[in-house]
Amino acid sequence: MFPREGETVPEIRFPGFKEEWEKVKLGEYVDITTGKLNANAMNPEGKYDFYTCGVEKCKIDYPAFKGPAITIAGNGAVGYMHLADGEFNAYQRTYVLTKFKINREFLYFEIGQNLHKKIAQETRIGVIPYIVLDMLTDLEISKPGDSECCKIAAFFQALDNLISSHQREYDKLKELKKGLLQQMFV
Repeated sequence: MFPREGETVPEIRFPGFKEEWEKVKLGEYVDITTGKLNANAMNPEGKYDFYTCGVEKCKIDYPAFKGPAITIAGNGAVGYMHLADGEFNAYQRTYVLTKFKINREFLYFEIGQNLHKKIAQETRIGVIPYIVLDMLTDLEISKPGDSECCKIAAFFQALDNLISSHQREYDKLKELKKGLLQQMFV
């Protein structure tokens, strides 16, 4: 559903879409900044989400940003992204994308298609991978028309929701199995 390297149209498309996708730089379609805090600022009892360079969201007492946004870990779990809504805060090496000129959810999936390749290409042997601002602002993304963006974003969001619901069911069944096994061997 995304064009292959060097292509301008994806192989799989929703009916009615035929136009070529254009290559644009991410920095032309979003504002990119970073958080200002170090990891010691977190408070597990805090009211607001705190995005760090880890996979899990933490908590903090005060916000600095207001979503909708995308956060990207600049080191640690480098390239890991979150969709951030409401008020939140971010670690100093976490990038915060806001002021979208393109569908945020589509952009989230499109960045996911391209960022890890760019990180792998620009990391040298023996160096811990990390992201610098230019890697994001210059990240080349493929952009379809607005209505196709929305259709693709809705499709992948529905797919993510389906996966999450199955994961929750799987987790419940795993706990049930664990409980049954414990009862059998008591």
